[in-house]
Amino acid sequence: MEENKNTNQTNETKQAKPKQAKKNSERDGFAEYKAEFKKIIWPSRPEIGKKTFTVVVTSLIVGVIIFCMDTVFSAGYSAIIGLLG
Repeated sequence: MEENKNTNQTNETKQAKPKQAKKNSERDGFAEYKAEFKKIIWPSRPEIGKKTFTVVVTSLIVGVIIFCMDTVFSAGYSAIIGLLG
């Protein structure tokens, strides 16, 4: 019962706000986003190249490992099926 009272109070408070306050809050929100966006430290071009290279090489290595494991497991599965059949 207490929860319903709290919910009703917050709903009434939200509904009582005029439209002008909503526009100001949206502008304040955009100002906050803009301020946070200025705090971002963007990586340099060489740094992006190094990280891209690392991701590509790591992906290739993982792909080769998965391919090898798949080949070994498939051969083992085929051998076991061959022994049973």
